[in-house]
Amino acid sequence: MRRLIVPLYRRLFCRKGYGVHSPFVFDLITNVLEESRGYYAYTRLHAAHALADPHDRLPLRDARWLFRLANRFHPRHLVIVGTGGGLTPLSLTAYVSSGLHAIALEECPTTADTVRTLFHNRTTSPIEVRCGTYETELPNALTEYGHPDCIVLDVPPDRLASLFHLCTDYLSDETLLLIRGIHATPLARRTWQALFCAHPSATVCVDAYTWGIVFFRPGLPRQVFRHIVV
Repeated sequence: MRRLIVPLYRRLFCRKGYGVHSPFVFDLITNVLEESRGYYAYTRLHAAHALADPHDRLPLRDARWLFRLANRFHPRHLVIVGTGGGLTPLSLTAYVSSGLHAIALEECPTTADTVRTLFHNRTTSPIEVRCGTYETELPNALTEYGHPDCIVLDVPPDRLASLFHLCTDYLSDETLLLIRGIHATPLARRTWQALFCAHPSATVCVDAYTWGIVFFRPGLPRQVFRHIVV
């Protein structure tokens, strides 16, 4: 019942920036998350979505707004844990920028090979797919970048806390943290509220229902905003 009521409520009362007094968050909602104009990158994302594994692939709606988010904040070094069938790294690197590089982690060798095949001739920037346990590969990727501009956690709820703890020493003012499935289970909701939103360096946290977005920029209001992308 909750999965029906909460999205409906947010569609009615948590869109168009209504009630949002932070200029930063109002701009994020109205000009990024809810932006409706088309982009050339959508053509490539739509084609990749059609070829991706339907059991693993990210919803096309999510792929589009992730692209818009990256297009606004221009992350150059990304660590992506769980690839959404390859759509997550493709979306976040589809904007044009020199020096852009991403490390995408998968634990299943078959999935990793499928993602590499999907990337062939479809990436606009280098995306390195690595296969191994997240607990091993994530620290290696973080160490290589030092302070990545974007970290994505798309993992089961019972692993969110332990994997985020591996990231804490690598967060910076410019880090954009994305967490998928923050309302997938009661544990995921508790982890989102008690760990991510309560992190001492977190300022703006956007609960976009299917995803959580965390900024660590000083000077922004420390507040949790609720939204839904449709």
